[in-house]
Amino acid sequence: METKNLETFIAVAETGSFTKTAEQNFISSTAIMKQINRLENELNLKLFTRSSAGVQLTNSGQTFLKYAHEIIKLTNQAYLESHRDDQHRHSIRLGTSLLHPSSPFMETWNQIKHSMPNYQLNIIQLAGDLTSNNREYAMLGDQCDIMIGTFDDATTRHLVQAVPLGTYQFGIAVRSDNPLALKASVSITDLTEQTLLMVPTGVSEKNDQVRAEILSTLPHANIKYTNGRYDINVFNQAVDENLALINITPWKDIHPNLVSVPLQTTTEVEYGLLAAKNANNEVKGFVNLVRQLKQRKD
Repeated sequence: METKNLETFIAVAETGSFTKTAEQNFISSTAIMKQINRLENELNLKLFTRSSAGVQLTNSGQTFLKYAHEIIKLTNQAYLESHRDDQHRHSIRLGTSLLHPSSPFMETWNQIKHSMPNYQLNIIQLAGDLTSNNREYAMLGDQCDIMIGTFDDATTRHLVQAVPLGTYQFGIAVRSDNPLALKASVSITDLTEQTLLMVPTGVSEKNDQVRAEILSTLPHANIKYTNGRYDINVFNQAVDENLALINITPWKDIHPNLVSVPLQTTTEVEYGLLAAKNANNEVKGFVNLVRQLKQRKD
């Protein structure tokens, strides 16, 4: 019986919805349904009744729920205590750079590291991060074991495994002589006279949502597109051509000639601890332990 399926079962029981559970875990609702179906087949029980309004625990599901909580608790306890008794010290390389700062993870690490005495975190400066367009995930398993970065459904499905840590907010980065630089925040209508710079469709799910929101309000918005994910040339282009660059929280201080102003949008982009899908067992063990400790802390 996979603990992942049990964790999903508990989450669905709490939310009463496959869709809400999927959103919280940054995966598709289809993936959630498959996990529940596998668990029901394994138990030979129907755990939920499905309807257009959501899902509800059956009597069998309600009985199983309390045992599922206990199984997860015991599994986590066994995992943590077993690793605590492990005398081998594992060294994990955390990559850091201007585009992928490690600081958002350090608060979490300082809260959980006492439970991971056999792991040593080494901070590695990533080379070429601002000049290697579209290669951020390729660094995992090569230059570093883990990094802190943004992710969405597509990247976790195909490229990386992720432990969610929080969300970044979108902003608009402009030159200091741009009128938007004086604002406390920028609305979409404030962008009417601006030429925007952002990644093309398909690179980032959340950027696609922001683009759709902008075009819904400003159908004729003037948008220029990068060749892919951001590198230093993108920030230089924004300065040279006086463009309004779609930006996120950790990048607000990358370029000294750009001022970043919060964008008034409800769309946020998830960030977390990232590791390669094919990471070695040492890295996988670290990621799994961080995930379990963070769940206990939350």
